[in-house]
Amino acid sequence: MNIREELIGLDAAVNQVSNGVNAIAAMSRGLDRVDDPYADGFYFISDRLLEAVQSLREQTDRCLQAV
Repeated sequence: MNIREELIGLDAAVNQVSNGVNAIAAMSRGLDRVDDPYADGFYFISDRLLEAVQSLREQTDRCLQAV
């Protein structure tokens, strides 16, 4: 495999992780609606994960454009 094919595989993995993070964010909103005491913790986790996935997405996109 060449580097472009590897990056395309990485891109697919980033999409899967992003879907999981979006599920956690949705769960956070649901917990907040029912005033669950764990909502703040889930918001904290989902915010950090969303930031990390966004950064990973941007870096992956830049790598794909570079090759």
